[in-house]
Amino acid sequence: MRVQIAFCIFAIISTTLASASSGVQVDAERNKKVFSLFSIVTFPNAGCASQDAARNGTCYTSSECQNKGGTTSGNCAAGFGVCCLFIVTATSTTISENCTYIQNPSYPSVYADTTALTYTINKCSDSVCNVRLDFETFTTAGPAATTEDANGNACTDSFVVTGTSGLSSPVICGKNAGQHIYLEMGNSGSTDTATLAFTFSGTSTVRTWEIKATQIPCGASYRPPDGCLQYHTTLSGRFQTFNFAETTTASQVHLSNQKYDVCIRQEAGYCCIEYSLCSDDNSWSWANSGAGALQDEMCTEDYVGIDGVSDTCTDFAGQYTVGRMCGFEGVLATTPISFNLQAIGVISGASVCDCVPPFNVEFYSDITEGITELLTQRGVCLEYEQRPC
Repeated sequence: MRVQIAFCIFAIISTTLASASSGVQVDAERNKKVFSLFSIVTFPNAGCASQDAARNGTCYTSSECQNKGGTTSGNCAAGFGVCCLFIVTATSTTISENCTYIQNPSYPSVYADTTALTYTINKCSDSVCNVRLDFETFTTAGPAATTEDANGNACTDSFVVTGTSGLSSPVICGKNAGQHIYLEMGNSGSTDTATLAFTFSGTSTVRTWEIKATQIPCGASYRPPDGCLQYHTTLSGRFQTFNFAETTTASQVHLSNQKYDVCIRQEAGYCCIEYSLCSDDNSWSWANSGAGALQDEMCTEDYVGIDGVSDTCTDFAGQYTVGRMCGFEGVLATTPISFNLQAIGVISGASVCDCVPPFNVEFYSDITEGITELLTQRGVCLEYEQRPC
């Protein structure tokens, strides 16, 4: 049927052209209708939902998708385009397409080799400033049962992201599915890149990853502020330190030599954020020498930093505020030393509040503690909820 229709259209056009050449008057309106059959359809290369419900793609024509090395996974643009899925499983490669999934070789089987892997992400447009990496799956060998190396890193395997901007992520390892990070690629134009580097030590029976790489335009409303490794844009949510997801008791180890900010976007009409501990076991396990709950200058080792945090979201002007919290397991400490370090926030459900934007939470761990101390510290998990003005 499609062939017959195409032939009929061609016949009409041929007859029309022949009549015109012989001097026969051709109706202008009829010509307009005939040639409108050849209108060119255009559509943006926007994100699309692929047939694989767990992954997103980019809308291209079928030929564009094939030429770019993608895989067709459903239709888009009212059927004029295909949802093109980009998945990389090569050992080391360069990535230029937005919304690319980076999988370990032999995924979903484990990667047991010890060869280091490096992935380079090129900007898909000069207007890109950041890349967001979502850890759809991420399990590597965590901290080893030894002290840290000269750089304060106790990870057996390591993963680090660096950008042409000169910025880099901390060294990450262990179980981190569901985590995400942002990295600034640079503002020099198309030559800016981000590099994802894996190094491994010894074979592994659990080493797998799938990382979704999404590029963020410089002017996007969802682009994070400078200095934010993680960025949350909802009224409520949850975040945790790297390797907190590890549930094996012997491997529940927080990572050393960490220094990064988790940022929360302030929504219109909301002036404070209330933080409480997650219901997970050991949700406040962030090492620091000394007994009791400590704050500010007493937090000389590991700490959680929230500028202007208080024990309540009400009567804020009269409250004592601190910038750093640390101390024994199960405690959020915000009371000054003159109050005998009374523990305000505890696992039983108490919380602390921040009414001084921007809303950033800093996680800091030093490089001086030994692995014996680390093995008793799972990390930190916090839930947050924005409070109206």
